[in-house]
Amino acid sequence: MSQKSKTSSKNNSNTITGGMMSANVDGASSGNNELLKTNSESTEPHCVFSKSKKLLICIIVSYAGLVSPFSGTIYFPALTLISETFNVTTSLVNLTVTVYMIFQALSPSFWGSGSDLWGRRPVYVGTLTIFIGACIGLAMAPTFPFLLGMRMIQAFGASSGIALGAINLSISNCKYYIGAGVIGDYTTPAERGGYYSIFTSTQMMATAVGPVIGGAIAEELSWRWVFWVLLIVGVVGIVAVIFFLPETLRSLVGNGATAYANPTPQQWLKRRLTKEPKKPKADSSRFRQIPNILEPFLFLRYPDVLLTMIINGCYSAILYTYMTTTPTHFSRIYGLDQLQVGLCYLPFGFGCMVGSTVGGKILNRDFKITAQKQGMTPEQVKKAGKLSTDFPIYHARLRSAWMQLTLGQVVTIVYGWTLYAETHLAVPLILQFIAGLSITPVFSVCQTLMIDLFPGKGASITATNNIVRSMLGAVATSTIEPGIDHIGLGWMFTTLGLILITNTALVPILTKYGPGWWLNRTENQQLQAQKRREERDVERDIDQSTEGEDVPH
Repeated sequence: MSQKSKTSSKNNSNTITGGMMSANVDGASSGNNELLKTNSESTEPHCVFSKSKKLLICIIVSYAGLVSPFSGTIYFPALTLISETFNVTTSLVNLTVTVYMIFQALSPSFWGSGSDLWGRRPVYVGTLTIFIGACIGLAMAPTFPFLLGMRMIQAFGASSGIALGAINLSISNCKYYIGAGVIGDYTTPAERGGYYSIFTSTQMMATAVGPVIGGAIAEELSWRWVFWVLLIVGVVGIVAVIFFLPETLRSLVGNGATAYANPTPQQWLKRRLTKEPKKPKADSSRFRQIPNILEPFLFLRYPDVLLTMIINGCYSAILYTYMTTTPTHFSRIYGLDQLQVGLCYLPFGFGCMVGSTVGGKILNRDFKITAQKQGMTPEQVKKAGKLSTDFPIYHARLRSAWMQLTLGQVVTIVYGWTLYAETHLAVPLILQFIAGLSITPVFSVCQTLMIDLFPGKGASITATNNIVRSMLGAVATSTIEPGIDHIGLGWMFTTLGLILITNTALVPILTKYGPGWWLNRTENQQLQAQKRREERDVERDIDQSTEGEDVPH
């Protein structure tokens, strides 16, 4: 294999592993990095799953992930009926949305860290079981306080799918986090954007059809049937996870060929019936360990993480304002009923789906372009699993983000004034489609960048993402109506657009300073890991010497 070399004042060594592929990078004085290929390259793949198997896993975690947004949006059209059933005010009914957002913000800090410790499958099964039980309780709720409590429990169960799968802009997020972790487990950076786009598109589809289904159920049957439908969705999800989703956590099963942990029923039977050499079992003592629930919060001490989360959180909060203001103002301005309001969410949801799909393709394209400029061959791009700190990942992920950021800012400002002017209904619906089209790719960019920077911590870092997003979303939903009352629709959405414009300044900061922050963080982590190894070696030597002294002569 040919090598390129370059003399400079400073030489850096780097490793890019996808399986165990390695390469050396020499940093030129101009700051540009050139990839040098090694003479030997391991043929071990990053993941042994076939493309069809990867697609099946993506479909399962995407379905599990839609539990969260579907539970949030299908619920909106039923708020008025719930208020009438329990004879409570609209403000009290909206409290069920608020507590849901709070619990869906905090619970992934537990489930995300737990999935990075125990494995993906146990957390999926456990949280879906909680979700199913909560749906039964909600459907049979005898009083409003009981309903409020069940919504908290439902959020606690619904929030894992996101940490385990990827990103979600609805009221509930946990299945998304685990989904993000699963996709990060078995994909390489070169293909990750495409799989994330499938995952995110599913969330957007749930966001689009949820209000329509919820409005139809509430109007034709009863608001209680909303939760019976969610029960069915949860049962289908848990069956798919139990029988068809393999464990993917790399610290337990590696690339899928090296270890055995949290098996499906088929894997369990095959291990006992086959005569082939068995894979080593993962240590079961992990289940006696308590996950570090503070880990998602600790990620925010890193400047690049904090800035990325601010961008993602602000754009997510703006989308919350689109969703929560639609029922009130579309009903007032255009005289729509519950089912018609639900239908008005379709353009927004479809825009999110298209934006997610297109955004994923742009992410993959940008990564390949950047990698090839670093001297990587298409085959190396395909196999690359863990990136080195010399790879310009910030540039690769953010190089096209300015287009989506700018379009989202403009459409938000214009949207408010169209409602203020009470234009034809088609105008704000088209703008909602454009908003979904432009803002959703921002989520994919931020989430994919974080997974690249923290391989193996996909669920935890996505939980961090959810905490920031949900908290900013809670602020947005609680202040949007008072703001509209004080300054009007036009000026309120103009203010939101200006807030988004300030986020644009964070992109060049990340591109310029992010690589240095990443390098310092990685070096510190390596030094800490080396120190822990040395301490373990000293303890082992002491134990061995003690054992030698105890032997009688």
